[in-house]
Amino acid sequence: MDDPWGPIVRAGWRNTPAISGRAATETDVKAGRAVFYISSGSVPHQIAVPICGIHRDVETDSATPVVVIQAEEAGDQTMLGARLLGGGNMVCTLAEVEFLTEPDAHFFTA
Repeated sequence: MDDPWGPIVRAGWRNTPAISGRAATETDVKAGRAVFYISSGSVPHQIAVPICGIHRDVETDSATPVVVIQAEEAGDQTMLGARLLGGGNMVCTLAEVEFLTEPDAHFFTA
């Protein structure tokens, strides 16, 4: 089986598996369509995924290009599940990501 968290192919970023319109399940995480699931309950956030963005680390101010594949609200937080271009994933908050309408050349070389 392919690694669901492997590198993202530049030409195919729009085909990155994502979860939209409902809360993710454990099965979605195992299949690579979501990064997390909230067993106590959440609701989907109204953002079209997958979408490119730049994650800004609040401690180091480093910028990391990501493809957001999941957005869910739980309590007063909006959490995002994102894929890293070189492989791997992360969970972050909505406030930590600047969304891009389209990826630029810097997005894929950062």
